[in-house]
Amino acid sequence: MENVKKKILLLSTGDVNGAYEAIYRVATILINDGHDVKLVVKEKTRFDSFIITYTNLIKKRNIVHRGLAKIRMVILNKIKSQKSTVLFDNNYLFISRNEENNNISPEALIKQVGFCPDFIISGMTNGFINSTDIYNLQKITKAKVFNITVDMNHFTGGCHYAWDCQGYIKGCNENCPAILSDEGMLIAKENFEIKLKNARNGNFKAIAMSLWTLNQIEKSKIYKDQSEKYNINSIIDLKVFNNCNRNIAKDIFGFDNSKFYILAGCQSSKDIRKGFSYFIDSLTILESKLTKSQKEKIVIIVVSREVPKEFEAINFEKQKLDYINDYRLLSLLYQSIDLFVNTSIEDSGPMMVSEALACGTPVVGFDMGIVTNVVINGLTGYKSRLKDSNDLAEGIKLILDLSKDEYLQYSNNANEYIKKHSSYEFVSNEFRKIFNEN
Repeated sequence: MENVKKKILLLSTGDVNGAYEAIYRVATILINDGHDVKLVVKEKTRFDSFIITYTNLIKKRNIVHRGLAKIRMVILNKIKSQKSTVLFDNNYLFISRNEENNNISPEALIKQVGFCPDFIISGMTNGFINSTDIYNLQKITKAKVFNITVDMNHFTGGCHYAWDCQGYIKGCNENCPAILSDEGMLIAKENFEIKLKNARNGNFKAIAMSLWTLNQIEKSKIYKDQSEKYNINSIIDLKVFNNCNRNIAKDIFGFDNSKFYILAGCQSSKDIRKGFSYFIDSLTILESKLTKSQKEKIVIIVVSREVPKEFEAINFEKQKLDYINDYRLLSLLYQSIDLFVNTSIEDSGPMMVSEALACGTPVVGFDMGIVTNVVINGLTGYKSRLKDSNDLAEGIKLILDLSKDEYLQYSNNANEYIKKHSSYEFVSNEFRKIFNEN
């Protein structure tokens, strides 16, 4: 079916890194497909002309308006002060503090954009807008709304990750495990009820970023009745992340071609969600299974802003690199290594898994997040049982023991799988379906 030009408004707090990077890539794909696209953010860091920093353009024209604005600001500051005394468990990354607030003027935002959108696509908008703002935009534009679930926040009472909590399935209540203080125990319940009402009144729909999050969407109280299923995976730019330089990548980093390089990485290895302790345990188990010559062949590389002190006790050659923000350099690093290990135990992604595969590097990881549907045993790597360090060690050893020809097949499979299931072309086709179905 012909891809008719659409007017599309995308919303995000930022435009670079992680969840913000995902919405930026969506915008780029839709522009390449010929659509009229604007990405409205709270904090603009890129220079692209389609990215707009939101500013309330509506002027207060008289004393009454100015007086009402001051009263509203006093009330909001009082509410913010009260909210600040609430204690949260950081492991849940509780980011929705008040879904009832009006944080933007929808009229001002649309005036800045310069068109009335056919579609509104929201990514991660923490500290910027909430579901009430999105519903207010939907009411005046009559646009179809899609929320990209780079995390769980679009269908929880506030948390970024729910862990074992069933609140997003049954409906959040006053017994939220993410809230540690007696004060504020109703925040999750109130937020959830507002999100549910806004989603139903505005006919919001969800787009998953992995099979893992798609399964969560299908169980969630807010989106379980959505008939269409959408999953756009990690959105990988194959012009950047590819296997074109694998033959020279080791030389670029000064790596020894006779060594086997294992990479693990995240912004902070001390983050409990990233499960780095399981990686350390698996390496200890792996050491007991190897000969002396095999152990001497292995080099462990960690890319992170910080690592736990236990990492220093590992009996393998190891290197620590600072977190890499330059994607082309990161692509070369992926191509220079022999295996990427992901040990996330609560994660919608991470994007690093798909980036590594796109660069022809097999992946071993726990059955969690994007690993669930892009790491295929015997094809692109090894999918280990969640929180099982022994099984993780088995997966690492499996890749280590491959012959040169067997490894090359895994490497080629990894690149081809991402081309088919996470490339810009794949995501473009998925959005054609979304636009034509709605």
